[in-house]
Amino acid sequence: MSGKNYAAPIRLIALGAALLAVSTTAFEKLDFQGGTQMGYTYGQNGRAWPAPLKDALGNENRGGFYLNQLRLNANMVFDSSFSGKAEANLITADIAEIYLQKRWGNYRVRAGKFRGAGLKSVTQADEFERATVNPPRYARVWGGVTRTLNYRDFGIEVERDFLSGALRNRLFLRNANGENVYNDEPSFPVGKATQALGLDYAVDWRISPYTEWGGHVGALGDKAWAEFVGTHEGWQAQYWFKTNPVVDASVNHLMDVGRFHMFNEAMILYNRLVLNPQDSAATKTWGVSSQIRFEHSERWASLFRYEFFDNTDGYIPDDALHMATLGFIFRPAPSAYPGMKLTTEYVRSYEEGLVNSFANDLLYCQFQMWF
Repeated sequence: MSGKNYAAPIRLIALGAALLAVSTTAFEKLDFQGGTQMGYTYGQNGRAWPAPLKDALGNENRGGFYLNQLRLNANMVFDSSFSGKAEANLITADIAEIYLQKRWGNYRVRAGKFRGAGLKSVTQADEFERATVNPPRYARVWGGVTRTLNYRDFGIEVERDFLSGALRNRLFLRNANGENVYNDEPSFPVGKATQALGLDYAVDWRISPYTEWGGHVGALGDKAWAEFVGTHEGWQAQYWFKTNPVVDASVNHLMDVGRFHMFNEAMILYNRLVLNPQDSAATKTWGVSSQIRFEHSERWASLFRYEFFDNTDGYIPDDALHMATLGFIFRPAPSAYPGMKLTTEYVRSYEEGLVNSFANDLLYCQFQMWF
């Protein structure tokens, strides 16, 4: 030896080899999945269907092809009680979900960005798992008013099971402001006020192999720190939710008997901010839906959904809608490609009094592949 110190390079090489081994082992734990949703939609903008032989580019209807999901999932299982997930939609260049989940006995804690407790028709139904192309109309309004990001949000959720897993409780504390807050507010006063908190509690009770009941309650409030803390004694949650609330609740019923499946849901939401912020009375939005699906065979299924939706409960007259959806599902190769299906739907809308004064029919044809 020439007297040179080889200990440091050897340690670096050993450390690099160890890190490579760990990363290789971690990579082997990753489970990748992907999928796509695309289709064609055609409908009306409150006008009659185009006349025969009319210039296709001259009518005022809407229609065209769409690609709304090109998804990649990565799931990692660290051990039997600790896992993580990342989900990206490459179409919108959006990290749709990314979270870690840890289990302690009957408790589970999830933290990150994900679908948490809330309205069941959207928080417990992934886009690839829905029978219909879209969730109910009132669910889409719920997502916007409660400030969720495609029905997901940043936060932490605690889940607890009872009755051997038949009774599931979830409490979701979330940002409720449509963004991931990582600044040093409130000490740095410049910029958008982001003080917000959403609380959602949901329960699902499987009372038999065929029937499940559930529901949720939720609330959110946001105030600038000067309003929230400045003239009040500390954190007065009563003042917070009383002066600036969105409060919502829902109940649902699920039935599965052989090839027959039914899902019923009702929702009510009070929002003090949307239409008349000067009035002390909150705006009430409510809706109900009933969806049935019958599996005729391994390949074919039909579905029907009725929904009623009133966005303002009388504040704006004649704004309620009755919507009927008739659809068919075809799975070309259920054994070889269980994630492949083709869904066609016809949606008919009626205004209050069951009149159709504004033609607004919709036709969907959507192809889905999950692999």
